[in-house]
Amino acid sequence: MYEGEGLTSVGAGRYELIQTVGRGGMATVHEAVDSALGRKVAVKVMHRAAASEEFRARFQQEARAVGGLNTPTVVAVHDIGEEPVPDGDSVPYMVMEFVEGRPLSQFVSAGPMPVDEALRITADVLDGLAASHKAGLIHRDIKPANVMMTMDGDVKVLDFGIARAIAADASPITRTGTVVGTAHYMSPEQAQGKELDHRSDLYPTGVLLFELLSGRRPFHAESEAALLYHHVHSAPPLLSSLGVTVPEAVQRLISRSLDKEPDKRPSSAGQMRSMILAAMQMPVSRRTSVAQPTPIPERPAYDPIQPPPVPPENHAPRSAGSWWGNPWVGITVAAFGYIAGLISFRFVVSLSIDARAIGILLFYGLMYMSVLYGLFVGIRNTRAAAPQTSRRSLGVLCILSIFFGVSITSGLGYWDSGFCISDRAPDRW
Repeated sequence: MYEGEGLTSVGAGRYELIQTVGRGGMATVHEAVDSALGRKVAVKVMHRAAASEEFRARFQQEARAVGGLNTPTVVAVHDIGEEPVPDGDSVPYMVMEFVEGRPLSQFVSAGPMPVDEALRITADVLDGLAASHKAGLIHRDIKPANVMMTMDGDVKVLDFGIARAIAADASPITRTGTVVGTAHYMSPEQAQGKELDHRSDLYPTGVLLFELLSGRRPFHAESEAALLYHHVHSAPPLLSSLGVTVPEAVQRLISRSLDKEPDKRPSSAGQMRSMILAAMQMPVSRRTSVAQPTPIPERPAYDPIQPPPVPPENHAPRSAGSWWGNPWVGITVAAFGYIAGLISFRFVVSLSIDARAIGILLFYGLMYMSVLYGLFVGIRNTRAAAPQTSRRSLGVLCILSIFFGVSITSGLGYWDSGFCISDRAPDRW
């Protein structure tokens, strides 16, 4: 059904309308079947309220031009015509390829995209715009809702023709305050009602890329008039100010495409597409980035191609400047244990025989543990120190170990000679 009227087919019954799949201010899109070829098609029927004589002529002229485009990134037009309605009038219709997929607006609502994916989609949109500009067509209404993503991930640009016909006959804001076009994506010159050219399509494409990367549009306001004011007078925010990290080349491209002056934007859709392709060929570490409005410090971002670093099997010191990582700690511990043992030995031998035996055991046990611990700490951390320091530390430790060995040997000799049970033992010291 078309606006409550009994329109069930167009093209003298060739295109049988099945269901409505889209509805806009100027036309309704139906899923249909081409009975002659047995294929599924999409039929766009212009609303009668918008079907003035001038709009009809422009609609058909531009539909023919779009039908001549030879690019897979623009929805193909198969047929056009006029369909009679019950009151004796007629409405124009356009038969297009039926695209199985979802509009890009549904993907945008899910949040920011990875940089490479956003660049790929934008490059495909620009491919379609380059073909249309070459044919003399200006889209004038580039936005996520007019970009279809197929089930295979391909890009299809929709709605050529109608936006041009509207803008050619009306100012951006009508007498009732309704914006012709989409205020969030409108170029400054279109918002001011100035003459447009192909560069007017590059501005909304820049807005589109900004939104794909950040998950939001560059300008927000309470009314459409305020939005248009921002497009004309306000500078768009940098993505970095929104917590989004992108390569510098991508930020420059967005800033240039959103320039208020058309002369300062890329000169063509082809040039803008080439800039995007150049950014996509950058090293992965420079081009792939994640939008992180709320960074998580405890989970650092690694290059998606490189695995996270694995700690080495040999355990390094905790830190180069900590006590545990200093080889001189081992030397100090060993020396302290050795000297303390020598000083306390004379006190031990002055004790009674039984206490003397226990003291000597404790003395040699503690001395032995201290020196071994010093050796362990020093040798364990020689790899963390400078080469000269390592060699010096090992040298000192070797000397200490020699003294320790001599002391142990002497002590055991005294022990074997009956030192602990002889009253003459103290006389030998």
